[in-house]
Amino acid sequence: DDATLEKIYSFAYKSQLRLNVAKASFYMGDKKSRTLLFHGASNDIKGEIDNKHSIPPNDFGDGFYAGENLNQAATWIAEKRAGSVYCFYFENKDALKHLEFDVDREWMYAILYYRGAFEGVELNQDIKELISKIEQSDYVVAPIADNQMYQILNNFADNKITDEACLRALSTVNLGKQYVLKSMKACESLSFVDRLYLCEEEKRDYMDSKKTQTIENTSKAELAMVEYRRKGKYFDELFKKIR
Repeated sequence: DDATLEKIYSFAYKSQLRLNVAKASFYMGDKKSRTLLFHGASNDIKGEIDNKHSIPPNDFGDGFYAGENLNQAATWIAEKRAGSVYCFYFENKDALKHLEFDVDREWMYAILYYRGAFEGVELNQDIKELISKIEQSDYVVAPIADNQMYQILNNFADNKITDEACLRALSTVNLGKQYVLKSMKACESLSFVDRLYLCEEEKRDYMDSKKTQTIENTSKAELAMVEYRRKGKYFDELFKKIR
C-alpha cells in the first residue's frame, strides 16, 4: 500500500537513492523502437486507457496526455495530495496518423482554440483546416504548455500583447514535448510499464525546483514581451468578432 511505499521511497530518497530517476533511465534505455511516455495522475489509473481520460479544458481537446520526460510529469503531480507518475511504452506509433508542432503560430492558435479564446470570433479557413487536421489525427506531438504559458496566451487573446511578442515569450519556455493520444487506436497502442511513487520529500523538491524555474522563465518571457511589444499584430487585428 502507499504507506509502505512512502517508507521505502522516503528512506531511499534520504539516502540519496533516486529510485524513480533510475527506473526512468532504465526504461528509456530499453525502449528500442518504442517511445517511453510519462503521465502524472492525481488518482490511481484503473482499467483501460481511453481518449476521454483527461479533464477539460486541455491543449488539444479530448485525449490521453503524456510527456517525454519524468521531470515534467513529476513536477505536475508533486502539487497533488495523492497520485503517481505512470510509465507507458507507445508502440507502433509510425503506423498511426499524427501531427507534430513546434513553438509556432499553428501551435499557438490550436491551444487558443481548444482553450476557448476563439468563442465569438469568426474562424478563418486556416484555423478551420488546422482544427480539422488535429481532430483527424490519432495523436498529436507538441510543446507542453503550463499555467505560465496560458497567461501569456491570454494576454495575446486579450489584446495586451501582439502575436509576435506572444510567440517570442512562449519560445523562452521549454518544458519538453507532450503526446496527446486523440483516438482509441492510439490509446490501445500504449503498454503499461510501471507506476512511479513519489515520496513527500521528493514532491517538495520538485515543487521547489518548479518555483525556481518559473521565476527564471517569467523573467525571460517578460524581456521578450518588452523587446517585441511593437512588432506583430494584436488578436483583434488578426481575427474578427462575430456580429
